[in-house]
Amino acid sequence: MKKFFILIPMLLLMLSVSAQTKKVKEKDLKGVWKLVIDIDKEEIVDEIDDEDNVFARLMVKSAIGFVDGILEELDIRFEFEPNNRLKVTVNAFGDEEVEYSNWHINKNGELIIEDSDSYDSDEDYWLLEGDVLVAYDKDDDTHKSSVYLVNME
Repeated sequence: MKKFFILIPMLLLMLSVSAQTKKVKEKDLKGVWKLVIDIDKEEIVDEIDDEDNVFARLMVKSAIGFVDGILEELDIRFEFEPNNRLKVTVNAFGDEEVEYSNWHINKNGELIIEDSDSYDSDEDYWLLEGDVLVAYDKDDDTHKSSVYLVNME
């Protein structure tokens, strides 16, 4: 009987986890998507556990501030066009550049964005979590919660 009571919560947990992500369908990709790169600054600083090394902590905080400033100046939009064409518009520091690439949805319902000059997709795929496309790593199915696409429409 104990096994039964342990098994039920485990099954419910598995169902809730699998319900959070879903396969991507072409109709889900309509609209313009904004790339979001969300860096957990506190986690990075906390990884430097050597409290005696004030210089290292200072350098990391400075680097995070620098990267954060750059990310604020970047606006990257993805538009999934017919015939598996992907339009990527990058606005950075007042300049706009448009690149094209390809995309497809594999048999597992994973969105694959093919290589372009500025984005390497050899190790990534995307799944829907609610209304957000979240990047995953192919090698170990690691969820990259800090990199995701949000539909702007």
